[in-house]
Amino acid sequence: MGSNPMIKTVREFKVWRAQFCYSPKGKKAMDKMKNLTQGKNEFPYGNLESTVLSTCFKAFKYEVEKDSLDSRRRIAGMQFSVNGLNGKRKPSHVSRNSMILYLTTFFRFYTSDESTYDFVGKQVPSFGDDQPDIVSDFVNAVFKKENLNEASIQRITRRLSQEGVRLAHWKYSE
Repeated sequence: MGSNPMIKTVREFKVWRAQFCYSPKGKKAMDKMKNLTQGKNEFPYGNLESTVLSTCFKAFKYEVEKDSLDSRRRIAGMQFSVNGLNGKRKPSHVSRNSMILYLTTFFRFYTSDESTYDFVGKQVPSFGDDQPDIVSDFVNAVFKKENLNEASIQRITRRLSQEGVRLAHWKYSE
């Protein structure tokens, strides 16, 4: 009897989460996130932590060579506009950039007074605080070869927004 892929993924996530949260860079990012002030919304800290960690895990596990743009120009939790691709077959740094957009969105919503926000199919919201310093800490902790700072995160977020990139559901290729 073969192993259940979902159970395998849950086990992998638990191991990854423990390693991440106790690594110096991961602990620093988590500690900064814990100090955020929640806005007047229904997005409690527990939900923020679980969505941030699951997004980081997805970005960490993502294998770009196993995925491609689908018919709606979606890849790794992002949907590109026709003009945003500029003739590129596959955008670069898709998992890192997707993680940046998702974390920026989650932090903006958590720190805002918005009561609801359906982020799929939308660009990064304009309300709330984007927390680029915390996003860079998470990116640098997940992607060991990255050394992004606050300005880098803002530049990437601005460029992707100008290109019309929207958030989409992550899909997986086996």
